[in-house]
Amino acid sequence: RRPSSWLPLRGLDDAGLDRMGGLGLVSVLPAATLLGAALLVAAFAAALWPAAPRRPLLTAVLLLTVVSLHALPAVLEAEPRFATAWQHLGFIEHIDRTGTAVPDLDARWSWPGFFAAVAFAARACGVTDLTELLRWWPTVIQLLYLAPLFLLLRAVRASWRAKWTAVWLFALCGWVGQDYFSPQGFTYLLYLAFAAVLLVWFREPRVLPGKRRPGEAEPPAAGRADRAVLLLVLIVLFAATVPTHQLTPFVMLGVLTALVLVGRSWLRGLPLLFAAMVAVWIGFFAEPYWSGHFDELFGGVGGIGGNVSSSVSGRIEGGSETHKLVLYTRVALAGSVLGLACLGWWRRRRAGYGERSLLVLAFVPFLGFGMQSYGGEMALRVFLFALPGACALAALAVFPRVGSGRRAPAVLAAALAGLVFMGGFLVARWGNEPFERVRTGEVAAMEYVYAHDEPTVRVLWMSDDPVENVTPAMPWGARDMERVGYLPTLAPRDAARVGPVVEALENAGPNSYLMVGRGQSVYLHMDAGYAPDWEPSLLRALDGRPELRRAFSDDHAVLYELREQPPGAVPEPEPGRPGPQVTWTPWSVYGAISAGVLMLLLAARELLRVTAPPGVRALAWLQGTLWFALPLMAVTLASLVHRFWTMS
Repeated sequence: RRPSSWLPLRGLDDAGLDRMGGLGLVSVLPAATLLGAALLVAAFAAALWPAAPRRPLLTAVLLLTVVSLHALPAVLEAEPRFATAWQHLGFIEHIDRTGTAVPDLDARWSWPGFFAAVAFAARACGVTDLTELLRWWPTVIQLLYLAPLFLLLRAVRASWRAKWTAVWLFALCGWVGQDYFSPQGFTYLLYLAFAAVLLVWFREPRVLPGKRRPGEAEPPAAGRADRAVLLLVLIVLFAATVPTHQLTPFVMLGVLTALVLVGRSWLRGLPLLFAAMVAVWIGFFAEPYWSGHFDELFGGVGGIGGNVSSSVSGRIEGGSETHKLVLYTRVALAGSVLGLACLGWWRRRRAGYGERSLLVLAFVPFLGFGMQSYGGEMALRVFLFALPGACALAALAVFPRVGSGRRAPAVLAAALAGLVFMGGFLVARWGNEPFERVRTGEVAAMEYVYAHDEPTVRVLWMSDDPVENVTPAMPWGARDMERVGYLPTLAPRDAARVGPVVEALENAGPNSYLMVGRGQSVYLHMDAGYAPDWEPSLLRALDGRPELRRAFSDDHAVLYELREQPPGAVPEPEPGRPGPQVTWTPWSVYGAISAGVLMLLLAARELLRVTAPPGVRALAWLQGTLWFALPLMAVTLASLVHRFWTMS
């Protein structure tokens, strides 16, 4: 790619990106870029100074901050970044080509909502190449997050400075890296919209102030028809996440339930409806996943210490000392935000305000540590979902009062915090860019594989742990997922000892390739502690083996194949039965019927709650429908227990 002509990034090209060190992208960014980041902080602090809000200025600085922070790779890099985003293209391509989901190929097929929706939209719009969508998705989705966040802050009794600072901190803390083209990034948008609607329109009315005033603002007036529409919006938002992502519905359900328990929402029956929806989807439609992964799904329940350890300290073990600074920076930033959130709660309490809703948003996601480790990523997901509440409380640590208060110290404190979080973002967000970046040669190597995948092909790649580390740092899985198999192969610490690697290639059978890619090699060095010159040494050793030859060669990727193919026929593709795969027994049929009636009844019950005028008659209807729902709950629960017991 040609060097960038944009002034803050002038002169940066692929050769410059290849020089990235252990701190990632920040190690090669021009001084003008770093100065620009500091100027953005100064500009936002200046926008907080006037007595009245200047919304055009605040909006302009906020949007510039989001675009400047998140669009860096889109502008600099020749290919869209992040290996898993490319893999998600493969899910969409398979649905578009076959019209089916195949749960036997990948666990994510048990939650195909996002992939099916994108495939439908792409076909409806006549779009066949989605690589540019991968490139700009993180920037666009981060901008979209701002809208529901502003709506959510309408529920907070705070000054305009606190609300704008909360959104600004949210932008500066968006380094978690789950905004790539994925179900998580999309359902997080739905989660923010869900929380916003819930807090703004369905808070418990007439909360009488006691010793402290409630930290929530008065709910806006809404007619019965308006409340009915808003309730349907909540149900649709939740229903859209259930078949789309494994974790987001549980966070939504936890937040809703906690708000009901602390008296900040009057939708008391809605948790029952949402719990039934999640249980039915997992119990019936996600059967291919839990029937073969029961221990993986439920084995970590209650193991809080192990889940925290695997998500935090387990990710810092090994690797280069310089790159460990990136991981320590992430831990420090997360701790700083949560510490500021606790300080914000304390300062609001001293100012005479009691916070409940924001505490729920900030700390209920931590219950996720009691579920499972989520592949070692639970800490990142917990922090992601805690961000809206934590950033709002952190802003209240600086501006705790509704009035103006002392302006100069607070604005100065906001500016200093912004400088810390801005600098931390550049390290925490782009510190992994040396191996999360996708190179043109790696894409070309995979295109070569797809061109030779009839009837099937196997791609061996280098892993430091073929059992645990099974996600390669390369643009894999973008096409023909039922034809291409990816086999993690132990990368030898001693690059000269390639005998086991050659043996693995021989055992893989005919039409198999060994891929040595730059991204995976950089990962092995930075994250697993392999030698800096490991890749060139390995290539020399492989080139010296007489039974191997290069099928494809590029500066950033090499494909090896055997000169003489092993005996035997190339296997035919075996994708398995299309989903959903539901095993029907008499108990399952009874449970499915009762679950359908139960969900309709609970939805009607909540619709009655928000539309019926208060009175004895409405209360009698609510109590009567609850008694009618109890036997349906019992039958549904018994059916699900029977399914888990007999099919796991």
